[in-house]
Amino acid sequence: MKPTKRNNFFNFIFSFLPGASEMYMGFLKNGFSIMAVFFMACGLVAITGLDFMMVVVALAWFYGFFHARNLCKLDDESFRNFQDVYVWEEFDTNKALNIPVSKVRTVGAVILILMGLAIIWDYATEIIYNFIPGDYWDFLYPIINDIPSVVIAIALIAVGVMLVSGKKKELVMPQNAADVVASHVFIAKEETKEDNAESKQA
Repeated sequence: MKPTKRNNFFNFIFSFLPGASEMYMGFLKNGFSIMAVFFMACGLVAITGLDFMMVVVALAWFYGFFHARNLCKLDDESFRNFQDVYVWEEFDTNKALNIPVSKVRTVGAVILILMGLAIIWDYATEIIYNFIPGDYWDFLYPIINDIPSVVIAIALIAVGVMLVSGKKKELVMPQNAADVVASHVFIAKEETKEDNAESKQA
């Protein structure tokens, strides 16, 4: 599908759902990724009850809304040059993360599996409740109830470590390149000195 500017009214209406306006204009990968991030954040809040994730939901919504409005207002040339990429690739201009599509699918599948397991766990706790005396349940419930939140927190930490590792590679690679260039320059100068010394002796 070739991206095309469409009706401004419908673009404005679709802007209220993150990613919908981009998909409406033909940027399917970009719109789908924005929508996926937004709904996954909503799902994590609903399943785990992690209140701080509401900040992520709000940020994802505002980003999606203004991203759509800015994209719609681009001039014709800028609109044609806008590439249909996943939303995280817009920030990763140096390709430091270099996340292949297969890995994105794997991460998405893992998140969906975790969300499904959290739903099953919530149902399982209700069954376990019938087999545990009330006094013991009062002690065990906070621990059992918080297990999905702990798993999600560990997953978020793992993602953060991956992002930091990618940033370190981005910082180290230019330094290594500079070292290589400097070493070549040094070797060239030494060879020039030796050639001059030999020519003087001759």
